[in-house]
Amino acid sequence: MFFITLEASPKPSHERYGAVAGAFASCWVNELTSDLAEQAVRAAIEANGWDALDLDECRVVTRQEFIEKRESLELFDQASIDGLVITFHTWPVGGDRQ
Repeated sequence: MFFITLEASPKPSHERYGAVAGAFASCWVNELTSDLAEQAVRAAIEANGWDALDLDECRVVTRQEFIEKRESLELFDQASIDGLVITFHTWPVGGDRQ
């Protein structure tokens, strides 16, 4: 399993375009290599109305490292089932990047 974070911005067709300036996407992806993981994440982000921008992090993760972090553990487990889970941490237009 890979954990990837990258920056994204809403496309003009996105329902929150104009209200949201951008997001950091946190992604759990069940792929064999980091290249395949990044390709899957970028394709999913684009398909959901966002432009996938700069890669911030890409690393192998194990279930054990999330045992004490309930929310992250749930996302890891869901990605084990579905193959990919993405959460968007957004900031508003005119606001600070979080």
